[in-house]
This record gives sequence, structure tokens and C-alpha cells, in this order.
Amino acid sequence: MIHVLSATILFGGGIFAALLGTIVFGSKKVRLIAEVGPHIVRVEFYLTTLSALIQIITGLWLASLLGFPVLTGWLGWALILLCTAAVCWILGVWLQHRMVDLSKKAIETNSELSAEYDAQFKNWTFLGLPSTVAMIGIFYLMVFKSV
Repeated sequence: MIHVLSATILFGGGIFAALLGTIVFGSKKVRLIAEVGPHIVRVEFYLTTLSALIQIITGLWLASLLGFPVLTGWLGWALILLCTAAVCWILGVWLQHRMVDLSKKAIETNSELSAEYDAQFKNWTFLGLPSTVAMIGIFYLMVFKSV
């Protein structure tokens, strides 16, 4: 039950953070990004980190209880997908931090968001695709696993 709930929080929280981030970071409203962006980053960081750790701990525990080999078969593929999603998430959080910093710099210099901001936002948006596909793949493998 805990494993399923944490998976739901991990994926649902990621979708929510992506939607909220798209609204805030995509608005290109400098003050909104500078004020709300750090909260999005912080909540996403804590929520994702906690639920991902719970996923790993409970997943390994369940695999050992059921005698599933961790690095082979469907479980091995699920771990590869989890690592893919994790790399995208780490890079995405770094980009969010950078976009917040760029918005604060724009406020300090009384200027518009830079071209670098636009590039960071495009990269952040792009990372959402492999991350989302990886998470859907994990859910698929967990539901339709061969035992």
C-alpha cells in the first residue's frame, strides 16, 4: 500500500509541479517567477525526494520478499526507467533554480528576461517528455509485470 501511494504521489506530484511550473515559468512575468518559482522548486524537491526514497526502499523490500531478481526482467527495466526519470528531474530542478536566479537578476537590473532564460525554459520543458514517458513505463511494468 505504501509503495502504491508513494508511486502515486511521485507521479502526481511531478505532473502537478510540471503544470504549475509551466504556468509560472512560462508566463515570463519576472516578479511572479522570482516570488513563486522558489516555492515550486522547494515543494517539488521535498515531495519528489521523499516519495522517490520511499519507492526505492519499499520496492527493494517487496522484491526481496517476493524473490524477484532486482536487476533483470521487468524490474530491471523499471529501474532503468527510474534512473532516466531521476536524471531528467535533477537537471530540471537545476534549470528551475537557474530560471529563478535569472528572474531575480532581471528584477535587480530592471530588465526583461534574457535569451538564456528562454533557452533554460525550453530545456526544462523538453526534459518533461522523457521523464513522463519513463514514469508511465514504470507504471505499465508494475501493473502488467510477468511473474
